[in-house]
Amino acid sequence: MPTLRLVEIQLDTQTATDREPLVPPLDATVTGRLRALVGRTRRYMFVEGVACVLGFLLAGAAVQFGFDYGTRGLRWSMRAALLAVVIVGGLWVLWRRVVTPLRHRFGIAEMAKLVERRHPALSSLLISAVRFAGGDVGSPETNSRELMDSVVSRAGREAAGLALDSILDKRRARRFGLMIVSVVLVGAGAAWASPDVMGLWFQRNVLLKDVDWPKRTHLFVELTGDQLIGARGDDLVVEARAEGVQPREVEIVYETKSGHRGRETMVTVGSADAYRYRYTFKKAEEDFTFYLEGGDDRTKEYEAKLMERPQVTRTEMRITPPAYTQLAHFTLADGQRATQVLPGSTVTIWIETNKPVTKATLTTGRDEGVEAVRDGERYTASFTPTETHTYHFVLIDEVGLENRQPVRFSVRVVEDEAPRVRMNVVGAGAMITSEAVLPIELEFSDTYGLATSEVTYVLSRDDAKEEVVPLPDFRPRVTTFQTSLRWPVASVGVVAGEALTLAARASDFNDVTGPSRTETPGVTLRVVTREELLAELARREQEYRADFERLVDSQEQLRGGLLTAIRSFQAGSRGESLAAELAPLERRQRNIAGSVNVVRQQFERILTEMAVNQLDTLEARQRLGDGIIQPMTELSKRNLLTAADTIRQWSREATVEKAALIDPQQVEILSQMRSVLSKMIQWEGYQEVVGLLRDIIRLQQELRGETKSTLQEHGRDVFDD
Repeated sequence: MPTLRLVEIQLDTQTATDREPLVPPLDATVTGRLRALVGRTRRYMFVEGVACVLGFLLAGAAVQFGFDYGTRGLRWSMRAALLAVVIVGGLWVLWRRVVTPLRHRFGIAEMAKLVERRHPALSSLLISAVRFAGGDVGSPETNSRELMDSVVSRAGREAAGLALDSILDKRRARRFGLMIVSVVLVGAGAAWASPDVMGLWFQRNVLLKDVDWPKRTHLFVELTGDQLIGARGDDLVVEARAEGVQPREVEIVYETKSGHRGRETMVTVGSADAYRYRYTFKKAEEDFTFYLEGGDDRTKEYEAKLMERPQVTRTEMRITPPAYTQLAHFTLADGQRATQVLPGSTVTIWIETNKPVTKATLTTGRDEGVEAVRDGERYTASFTPTETHTYHFVLIDEVGLENRQPVRFSVRVVEDEAPRVRMNVVGAGAMITSEAVLPIELEFSDTYGLATSEVTYVLSRDDAKEEVVPLPDFRPRVTTFQTSLRWPVASVGVVAGEALTLAARASDFNDVTGPSRTETPGVTLRVVTREELLAELARREQEYRADFERLVDSQEQLRGGLLTAIRSFQAGSRGESLAAELAPLERRQRNIAGSVNVVRQQFERILTEMAVNQLDTLEARQRLGDGIIQPMTELSKRNLLTAADTIRQWSREATVEKAALIDPQQVEILSQMRSVLSKMIQWEGYQEVVGLLRDIIRLQQELRGETKSTLQEHGRDVFDD
């Protein structure tokens, strides 16, 4: 800049010379001193500007260091903001205090003005001389050349003895120079004294790296990643640990999404050398940010994000029964989550969820479970249950949240019942003859269809095997089958002295846990001769006759009690005493009726057994049926019950007319009972004669057999001799 100005002055001088004779130049010494003063002034200005810039940067760095180190770690955003303020401020100071002053153009004329201000005695002499020497002489009409020469010469003499640099503030220049040195020394000293600390400051506040300040306490929030994930509405727990010096307390500072701020002290748990810190946000409902403070450490800011837990919103179950049942599958709509299944059934469960999940496992809670397969918007799990269980889905979403209070499915495994079989050999007792024709009633049933239905028999022979009696009307797959047989035992060649065991059995089509088979308990029948069976039936008749005879005696005693009650009534007994006396008599009458019916049934069984064994002659049917069973039926079903009803009516209506009905009924009943009893006794006498004849015949047969055997032995002896 001074060089350019000098050129301008020289050009102006040459121009003036061309117009007029040149003005004598200013003293070269004065001109040089003024030019040197211009350079020093610029240097002073540069030093002052640099000192201001360095001072500002040092102050900014100190502020950064103070805030960052004092708080043990500002957030990146705050550090970036402070760095931006320092950089912008430094640039602004550089522009105002360095660039702008140095851009200002000034030369020896401006220096001459400053000198005139410092030395008022010059009275503008130096300024005028500089102008004249620079060619600023005006028009010849108004300016005298002699005067200008005089001013220039005088200004040179006057300025030669002046200290021109007195216009500069050397103290100020030294202060700013010292300031520069001080800033450099402070920065260098800090870097030399604490290179690690300064290096961390530079990395954190200039390079904006996330490195930590050296601390005695280090807090660590126990998280997976940089976010704390929780379920909305659940308790959210923040846990932390400290390494190094254990702080007396740790505080959590948080701010919710809605703007609510808070600071809470965390709960300290554990031993003194390994404290842990915990704080629970009860039923958290909105997202928030938080950081921890404790000791000389402060963690970075973390985000807590709350999400909905996965849950089942819709269900559907399909049950496919095992193939052997030939049943179609059926579906349970949403809301129906309990079912009964057979072993071997396939259960398929579809669910829909409120959000996508990464894993859906159907489990009972104690086994590994079945992984569900995603099917569009649904998840499907199929399994074959073997035990009764309650199932539920364990849902896990992409952030690891698991469902709570899951929807439960109850699957009860019910065994396929074995076929039901009933067999009744109608009318047969424990003894039968070889001519017997057995009436067999059979009933088979199974819920899902019968595979086999059959009757088996086995004889008590050493080489006997179980044989099957065919049932020609049976067809597989029917669920119910009823039939009756008249089976002649002679068809299997059974003889007296053997035993015949009958049973009925059936099986189903269960190919999962079966097939199941059911067999009735065996009915064992002993085969005897006709004579043995007749003798047994005669013995039973005698036994039943004795029972009936006791009933006749009981009826006679009952009549005696009733006659006593009639005489008392006729003697004037009335009211409640008569009713109390007749009540037990009525009960006895009804008990006798029941007992007579039992004896009747026993005689009916005898007649039935005779029919089964082909022993029911016309005479036997007339004797037992018409002579005993029919009258006993009349007695037990009508006459005895009518007599009991009459006794009750008399107890309720104590009249002479009612009393007159009692004894005639009793007389008639006893007459009928004695008539039946006489027929029983008459038949016993006949049976005794028949029995004696049978014994004689048996003895004759035995004698004939023994005689034949003796003769054969004698004959063999003769031929041997």
